[in-house]
Amino acid sequence: MSVDMSRAKWLRRQLPDAFRLPTEADPRPDNRQIAAVCAWAAALGLGGMAVALRAFVGLIAQYRVWYGPVVVTIGLLGLACTIAAFASVHRRRLPYALLGAASVSLLLGWVVTGL
Repeated sequence: MSVDMSRAKWLRRQLPDAFRLPTEADPRPDNRQIAAVCAWAAALGLGGMAVALRAFVGLIAQYRVWYGPVVVTIGLLGLACTIAAFASVHRRRLPYALLGAASVSLLLGWVVTGL
């Protein structure tokens, strides 16, 4: 039990530092990093639109009880990871890890919708 509590305390200390708005004292992120995060997020957005269109057609075409909640959950997970990547753009590697997780979510959405 104490291992879980120490892990929870560690996580509580780390998360606010990773996901916070930068202050004036923080160094400005490199323009290349901002452009790379924006380009990757734009590509995810275009891919997500294709998945959303296919999911919409799948919802109308035939009714499957599991389909709607699964597609919505996958989409929200990818969206949350993309938003968190922008919130952590002042970090070095965290935005890319989050965009990687969003990319996995997009691929999973393609698999579920049948693209």
